[in-house]
Amino acid sequence: MGKRVERTRAGKTWTEARYFSFIRSCLRAGMMRYPAKQQTLKKAERTVTGKRHRYEYHCATCKEWFQRKLVEVDHKVPAGTLKTFDDLPRFVSNLYCEPEDMQVLCKPCHQAKTNDEREARKKA
Repeated sequence: MGKRVERTRAGKTWTEARYFSFIRSCLRAGMMRYPAKQQTLKKAERTVTGKRHRYEYHCATCKEWFQRKLVEVDHKVPAGTLKTFDDLPRFVSNLYCEPEDMQVLCKPCHQAKTNDEREARKKA
């Protein structure tokens, strides 16, 4: 049996990893209301007539048009890791960046980009 990880946070109920996972999650949830994200979507938007949905969004990678539920806003520079308080300034700066540092990608293109970034981190 492996060594038990010490619980040092939230009344000794959370590990350090769980604590920073919680902070990451809260910061990412705030991105939903960040104006730069909405501006990025607006720039990639076109009005559609004669269909059930009103707008379509242009994927920056494959150049196709998609409904809103099929696209995601991507950070051109990944937010990075948040495992210690030393990581916090860079993580927040990268996460809450300006619209020109974000792009709209369809879900398959976004997943492919994410997978490529993970592979590159493993090799580094």
